[in-house]
Order: sequence, then C-alpha cells, then structure tokens
Amino acid sequence: MGRSLIIVALVGLLMATGVAGASAPNEVHLPVTRGDTPEAIVKEEVVVQRGDHLWKISARHLQSHAPDQPVAGYWLDVIDDNVAHLRSGDPDLIYPGEVISMPEINERP
Repeated sequence: MGRSLIIVALVGLLMATGVAGASAPNEVHLPVTRGDTPEAIVKEEVVVQRGDHLWKISARHLQSHAPDQPVAGYWLDVIDDNVAHLRSGDPDLIYPGEVISMPEINERP
C-alpha cells in the first residue's frame, strides 16, 4: 500500500514538472516488480486519469501491446486483477490517481 502511494505521488510530481512521458494522452505506464528474486514478475501499471474507465484503459493498453486482441476478454481480466484494490470496490467507479495493474495479455480463441 505504501509503495502505491509513493508511486502515485512521484507520477504526479513528474507530470506536473513535464518530466514524465506518456505513451497515450493521460496515461502513464509504470513497471512494477513484485518480489525480490530475479524471477520476479514485472507488471505494467496505469494511473487513472480524469475521464478514464476500465474499458478505456484496457483498450488503450491492448492497442499499444496487442492491437488484434479483442477488448472484452482482456477488460474482464483487468477487472479481476484490480477489483479488490479499488477504492470504491466497484469496477464501474474508479478515481483519478488510482493505480490499475495491467495483467498479462493472453491470446483468446
């Protein structure tokens, strides 16, 4: 929890000073390492901006990483990975500054 707060504060500072680059308007990707081993999982995280919702975030992420993948299945994965950590507990209600973890993109049939 403390690490997320530090990341959000750092991103806000970087964006305010114009140092942070974003791959899409209002989107910041942050690499995050889980664990202390060399085999640790690295996930991208997105800081929610005003006007964002999980479908829009999922679609932007897929567009930049796997444009041929359908959004619907991946959007459900994003919800599953994040619903327990959302301030509201409701995937339809997210707030600017919340950090959304982007799950691995799995190919769907």
